[in-house]
Amino acid sequence: MNVPHFTEAGRINPKTVADRMPEADYAIALDYLVFTCVDLVFLYNNQILLARRNRYPRKTWWVIGGRMVAGEAPLETAKRKAAEEARLDDLESDRFQFIGVYSTSFALREQEPIGNGSHSVNLTYQITLTQQEKQTLTLTSSEYEAGYEWVDLNQVIHRVDPNNTLDQALMAIVHDVKRWTPECASRMIV
Repeated sequence: MNVPHFTEAGRINPKTVADRMPEADYAIALDYLVFTCVDLVFLYNNQILLARRNRYPRKTWWVIGGRMVAGEAPLETAKRKAAEEARLDDLESDRFQFIGVYSTSFALREQEPIGNGSHSVNLTYQITLTQQEKQTLTLTSSEYEAGYEWVDLNQVIHRVDPNNTLDQALMAIVHDVKRWTPECASRMIV
């Protein structure tokens, strides 16, 4: 399954991935708008790649991903984020399996005023990697300088605080990954 995307003929949007809204304008937009992200769950042999983010809105363990560009199809964003953030440039579209939509409302953000937080809707895909892809994967974003690890899907619970709302969101993603991954579903711990 994929997220349906429809583009009306004649749509013109001169913005590109390289274009950025001025920081002050973006901070105002975050106060009023919900933005859309595409998150990527990289899997290998019942393990999930977790990255330790060093920036708000989430300064802890999470999956890879980022904002969509206006007019961009969700699958295009997924492929772009895999290339930009993990140096996985040649992943075929059929390797991206849509697993769910999650709404995350954060208390903090990088933009001033930090305490105003932000709200995103996250379209989430899983991608099962080959051994070679796992070995060549390198996170390139400065957001992940705190590191990343491959964690057994059944051990993620030991990396998070079950009372933290956003850790509960990460566990919901892991639960849905297990549900959609046949080899994991047979060993699923609920």
